[in-house]
Amino acid sequence: MNSANCNNMPGIIRVMWLKAENVAPHVMEKFVAGIPVALGSEGNELKLVDTGQASSLITSENNGLTDKATLEFKTTSPVPMEEDVVWAAMDASEQWWLIGARERNFPIVEVNRTSGTPGGDPAVTSVKVTHAAKIAIIPVSL
Repeated sequence: MNSANCNNMPGIIRVMWLKAENVAPHVMEKFVAGIPVALGSEGNELKLVDTGQASSLITSENNGLTDKATLEFKTTSPVPMEEDVVWAAMDASEQWWLIGARERNFPIVEVNRTSGTPGGDPAVTSVKVTHAAKIAIIPVSL
């Protein structure tokens, strides 16, 4: 997602993770070259508690651009922490976005678990995924 696409990404309604090894190689280079990128592997969808958010921040560093994508959501599903994974998120306009790639560096995942309330609210896991790359978030199809 570049700055022109920021307004085209209304709330995140679906999130899934995939093992990085199951993603096609060099997806960022393919996207830059204008080649459509598709995820060839089924992901592991997480149950969202509410609508998530995604953003992209582009900065100029050492005469080059760096894109930092952030995906935040709450879930009741287990979140992988000990595997090299990439993340796919669908926005409310049903466009899928890929955060991460088969190649290193992989997205960083921060997890905050909270207990439910005595009134019956479920225990939830707040997840923050960040990824920095030349292009950190890429539109994909399934």
